[in-house]
Amino acid sequence: MLFRVAFVFEPLSPRLISYYVAQRLDKWKRQELILGFKTRTKRLGKFHYKTQIDMDMNGEQAARVLDDLARKLKKSREVK
Repeated sequence: MLFRVAFVFEPLSPRLISYYVAQRLDKWKRQELILGFKTRTKRLGKFHYKTQIDMDMNGEQAARVLDDLARKLKKSREVK
């Protein structure tokens, strides 16, 4: 029963995905981690989507994001 209901709502998923991503990016914008953003999700097929995210950042924000990513990668390598 639940599986059948999932198929009924599946075509609405692109809007829900875009909404969720926009909410997260809006939180980053309020924290001044990014200057602005634009998101779009396209349904390619059943349970198959393409999400496009454009973010505006200045040099300082980009450096902060890249430093954070480098730390996370280094930490993941140390755990193994």
